[in-house]
Amino acid sequence: MSDLNLNSIMSLLSGGGTSAISKRTKVSQSDVTNVLSAGVPILLTGMQRNAGTESGEKSLRGALADHAAADVSDPAAFLKTADIKDGKKILGHVLGSDQKSIVERVSEASGVTKGKTTSILAMIAPLLLSLLGGQQNQQGSGFNLLGMLGGLLGGGQQQENTQQSSGGGLLDSLGGLGGLTGLFGGSSQQEQQEESNSGGLLNTILNIFR
Repeated sequence: MSDLNLNSIMSLLSGGGTSAISKRTKVSQSDVTNVLSAGVPILLTGMQRNAGTESGEKSLRGALADHAAADVSDPAAFLKTADIKDGKKILGHVLGSDQKSIVERVSEASGVTKGKTTSILAMIAPLLLSLLGGQQNQQGSGFNLLGMLGGLLGGGQQQENTQQSSGGGLLDSLGGLGGLTGLFGGSSQQEQQEESNSGGLLNTILNIFR
């Protein structure tokens, strides 16, 4: 996919993608969508945090290379056979010590059990790595991983987020991405920024469930 952005990722997951996840997890498509609407940007933010250090970027680039060969032209087909065990390992690397808190909050907000929330995120994680891995292969030596992730998540906050991520956990670094939920509906930009300043991006994202 040449024009990879947050909207295009969410569009890829609509319809057949959410249906495939719904059938595997026995969760309604609407609830799957709720989990993904928060989960996709959170996972991308975790990747951005990891890419903010030399060792983290090297590790993530390796993971992208490992997943780049997967065929993601049909997301529904990919998700029908997505390796959930592999996905859970990815969640551990991407979310780190914040995984439990993030899963709990997304679960509470969406009404999906923690176990199924974890499974949904674990199914989507390999797909995200494969999509980004494909971009890495296409662009070769010109691929700017941190720049792409920053662009996916709003671009202008990239430097601030990287600085924040070096001094704290993912829940801290999420605080610098105010306004992201404008892609999915929710409160006004000013309200989103106020919420971001007071409670972090995760709180802002979860407003879409209220």
